[in-house]
Formats: sequence, structure tokens, C-alpha cells
Amino acid sequence: MPSPHEQGYNVGVSVEPHDSEQGNDSDRRHQRHAIYATETAGLLLIAFLLLAITIIRYWHAIHWSLR
Repeated sequence: MPSPHEQGYNVGVSVEPHDSEQGNDSDRRHQRHAIYATETAGLLLIAFLLLAITIIRYWHAIHWSLR
């Protein structure tokens, strides 16, 4: 019988996920997508608010005659 040092690394680890993990994989992907979508929406909201605050603050200084 070969010693543990002679066997390859993680030989005993199964390549295929267990039945319980296969269902969770699609749930994790969907959950991760929702998190990214929420993060993107938050960043867009912050960018819009910064733009609105900047325009309101400098409204009087914008040279509208250059249009």
C-alpha cells in the first residue's frame, strides 16, 4: 500500500459536487447576481446625486449664453 506521501495531492477528493451542492450552486449564482445588480444601482444613484448637487450648487455660475 502506498504511503500518503506517494499519492498525488487530493487524490481522494471527488471531482463532481455532491447532490446537495448542485442545487445550491445555481442559488449562489442567482444570489451573487442580485448583489452585483444592487451594488450597480447604488453606484448609479450616488453618481446621479453628486451630479444633481453639483448642478444645483453652481447653477448661477454656468454660462448659459454659450449654448
